[in-house]
Amino acid sequence: MRNQHPVYLVLLSVVLALNLSGPFTAVADSGSSAAQKSFEQFVNVWMSKLDRIGKKNILRIDVMPRDQGFVGRYVCYGPECKFSVKETGSPETPFVGVLHYSEKHFLKKGETRQKTIQSPGMLTEKIRVTEIFRFTHGKWVY
Repeated sequence: MRNQHPVYLVLLSVVLALNLSGPFTAVADSGSSAAQKSFEQFVNVWMSKLDRIGKKNILRIDVMPRDQGFVGRYVCYGPECKFSVKETGSPETPFVGVLHYSEKHFLKKGETRQKTIQSPGMLTEKIRVTEIFRFTHGKWVY
């Protein structure tokens, strides 16, 4: 019986290591490696879209009179982000991708509308965003 305990402990350690590796870890086989690279490309495109939205938000800032001056608010995203890919075991949707980034709220102040628009934005709030995408029919879907 003594010789069986080390084998049992090794098997238990392997099972625990697999379960404790976290819910969104990439598995190192060729399929998931390709999915990881594919999702990285998808994330780059997605974050570029969010960057363009943020730049448009800055240009379209709505300046309002407030407290003997003016204020304007806008929202930007990223650019920093983290992502991971997980296998699902489903043949229809073999992977899900999880993306984390920040939604940043900014405030501009000034004595006039023009000075408000030209002023640097002050970060007032940072919200952590998590988005989950599925890999279906060979492409990443929101």
